[in-house]
Amino acid sequence: MAEHITQQLASLSVQESELLEELIECARYGELEEIQAVVTTSGPEKAKQLLAHQGEFGKTPLHMAAANGHLDVIEYLISIISPEAVNIQNEQGNTALHWAATNGHAKAVECLITKGKADYKLKNAAGHTAMLEAEIHEREQVVAWMLINTEPEEELQVTNGDGSDEEEDSDDEENQAGPSGSSA
Repeated sequence: MAEHITQQLASLSVQESELLEELIECARYGELEEIQAVVTTSGPEKAKQLLAHQGEFGKTPLHMAAANGHLDVIEYLISIISPEAVNIQNEQGNTALHWAATNGHAKAVECLITKGKADYKLKNAAGHTAMLEAEIHEREQVVAWMLINTEPEEELQVTNGDGSDEEEDSDDEENQAGPSGSSA
């Protein structure tokens, strides 16, 4: 994944790389007007392309807005970027949804899933979904919203030592892997 990100950054001009870093920082701090100014100056197509690129460690402006719960920025970004860009994974395999869930931003999680159509079943490099990250970090509001508003995660078939199958809840098995340790 890191190689893909390096290739992406290399495809940007110096000016575009600087704009991307500016957008990432503005999203991190919730500076919607500054993001809108960059989008207006760049033009909608160029902005859409730029917002889908990944910066250092694979983060995008949407990752940073979600990690910090900037709902107005999230809504604006998902109105511009392609549906696929909502699910971009960083170097650790985390999406913007993972970061919003990890940090307990329930409204951001709701927006990413309902308006952005974020794939809540995607797993990061640690094998964790966004809901599992929320559980690990004790983000009860996020977990409660996701339990009510998303389909349950599939159960895994675990083979016992004697060859028989036993159903096990995927969350239990994933908890054994430990937290992914990602945050913004």
